[in-house]
Amino acid sequence: MPTSVACSLANMKIGIDVNALVRPQYTGVERYVFELLSEMMKTPLLTGERVFLYASQPVKELGVLPAGWEWRILTLPILQKGWTHIRLSWELMINPPDVFFCPAHEVPLGAIRSKIVTTIHDIAFVHVPEVYSQANRLRQAWAVRRAIRSADKILSVSQTTADDLSEHYHVSQDKMIVTRLGIRPEKFEVTEDQIYEVRRVYQLSDAPYLLTVGRVEKKKGIEFLIDVFEAYADKHAESDLRLVLAGKFGHGQEVIENRINKSPVKDRILVLGFVPESHLAPLMNGAHAYMFPSTYEGFGIPALEAMASGTPVIASDVPALKEVCGEAGVIRSHGDVDAWVKALEMFNIAEARDGFVQNGLDLVKQFNWRDTAQKTWEVLRSVK
Repeated sequence: MPTSVACSLANMKIGIDVNALVRPQYTGVERYVFELLSEMMKTPLLTGERVFLYASQPVKELGVLPAGWEWRILTLPILQKGWTHIRLSWELMINPPDVFFCPAHEVPLGAIRSKIVTTIHDIAFVHVPEVYSQANRLRQAWAVRRAIRSADKILSVSQTTADDLSEHYHVSQDKMIVTRLGIRPEKFEVTEDQIYEVRRVYQLSDAPYLLTVGRVEKKKGIEFLIDVFEAYADKHAESDLRLVLAGKFGHGQEVIENRINKSPVKDRILVLGFVPESHLAPLMNGAHAYMFPSTYEGFGIPALEAMASGTPVIASDVPALKEVCGEAGVIRSHGDVDAWVKALEMFNIAEARDGFVQNGLDLVKQFNWRDTAQKTWEVLRSVK
């Protein structure tokens, strides 16, 4: 970095909201915050630069903070909700950092004395409003509009999200920076013993299985996936293939549970609930194929994780999944059961399956958290 730029950043204070990480179970957004912060901490700070991490309690998963990094633990006695807009807002008003980075939550109302950088992951509530409650839609719409109004720079996790914000909210492309998510391929190198142990824990026996990871909810296309599985099972009566849904129930739980209970192959559909990260890699490695039938995504990191595991992917033809998977995944129209069944049949041919596996292993080399962190640093330092 040129000396003149470094001097202009001397004594710069950067605040980051990491309160998402106090949750006991990490899903998509929490994993983004954790992986991004873990990588950002590897970059030495500039002379005089300081970073404050705001949370309602310490996050032991982040380990020992590097020099120049420190916690700002902000408690909110009595009240169970309102930490972001009450306690964090107050802190930002009386002790404002030069730059405030909001990677996961709503931009606090009190963030008025700092430059603001925020991450917008997607606007799914615009594309598939039917899978959200009215209250949830209104809350998300308010949060996105506020983020757009108050942010000096917006990080979007994909070009798809950037295009969505431009189309639906008329956000200037100059205001947005695409910081694609990353992956750590080494986490998905597992042994046969690890795969065996995970099969034992979840009672998967030795039968082949299809896998999808994430909330078991309507937005994820679970009902359509069950249609595909039933059609495949009906066509291939000799197969003992199973369908594994790894995740907690979300919106539409009752409808999905009823759909499973009425399925003629319900005994071969397994809902595992939340799967800890230590089980994720062996579970993906052991799958015959990864199924990604979502009706909308802002990115689609499980597709990359499956590819890093050596598992081929079949995904919906939604923009983000086409952007992420490229030619390495099998992209099929959501709603076309026949096309998905034929894609699965293609994976029964070893040569075809191996080709997609190799393409996936090559693709994931393009996605890493180091690049995500570097671009994020560049943005945070540019808004001073």
